[in-house]
Amino acid sequence: MSEEIKVHPIKSFKDYGLAKRNSEELTKKISSLQLDLELDDEETPKLESRIVEIEQKLEEQKNFINGFINAQANYDSKFLGSNLDYLLKMHGLRISDLEELLGVSAGYVSRTVNPDSKKRLSVDIVWKISAIFQVNVDDLLNIDFQIPTQSLCDVIAFFKKLKQETDEATIHWNNQGNKEEDHVGIFFRELEEGGLDGTKRYKYAPDGNANETKAVGLMDDIFSAETSIGQLYLLPLEDQFGEKGYELYRYTGREDYNQNYYDSNDPDLELICSTFDDKSNKLKGKCDELFKSVKLHESDFVISESAKSLIDRYLNPKKNNASDGFMNIPDGIDEELPFN
Repeated sequence: MSEEIKVHPIKSFKDYGLAKRNSEELTKKISSLQLDLELDDEETPKLESRIVEIEQKLEEQKNFINGFINAQANYDSKFLGSNLDYLLKMHGLRISDLEELLGVSAGYVSRTVNPDSKKRLSVDIVWKISAIFQVNVDDLLNIDFQIPTQSLCDVIAFFKKLKQETDEATIHWNNQGNKEEDHVGIFFRELEEGGLDGTKRYKYAPDGNANETKAVGLMDDIFSAETSIGQLYLLPLEDQFGEKGYELYRYTGREDYNQNYYDSNDPDLELICSTFDDKSNKLKGKCDELFKSVKLHESDFVISESAKSLIDRYLNPKKNNASDGFMNIPDGIDEELPFN
């Protein structure tokens, strides 16, 4: 039975990406079948029929693509130029580097995104730019990356408070090490194929969901802390381009933490935030500050709250006696009181 040939309608830039990839796949299938046609005379009628069928679908897909391009010819590009400048600076690139990556002539992008230009970059080029920088096309066109959203402001405030509590020793972070094998089942999965020397290999996949993160591996030690909202895990990571970032998780699993436990239907982690998702790159700076504070206070002497209270009562007996809610009467005075 022949594989069903699909055609993707396009209603958004996300659909456009799917349609482009589908068009490329259909083109490859046609080339492959044409090669088979040259090698197998007996299957000629069947192969020719299949090629015609795929060519029709490819034409249909191209019509969808061209229709979307024409419909988006006058897209709003007011944020595109500033967002492009921001992304280039964030990744340490020049616009000429981007033009080279896109395979366009020198000066094409810089001239077209110029505020005084009446032209627009083609939809295909905009889509390729979003793929290069791994950002959503709609965000690239409609959101000013340099203005933080309220959600981002809240997360930044959250990290500021974590750092403050770390500096004040209100919370203490425990070093969990950076050995991937120690966190199999919770942050890493063991790969079936080992290294060439027979060593085990691991893949970063928090709760087994490797596709939901841009990170690929650890950059430093994992730290955990018990807080008022539960146990947190701070992971310094890197993405496929070697860019450093962080992910913060809250552990929601069982109390008897089992590092070899893995069940994708029963997640043990809740992702609070990932700096890899922050296009403004403002969150990473706050995470850097927190991680430096965590490392700085790693060797601090730590005692429990109950121990602190006992020590305080011992060192400051008068203060504690005065605040216990009872009248403190010096020895001998009670004999002179009128109600005795």
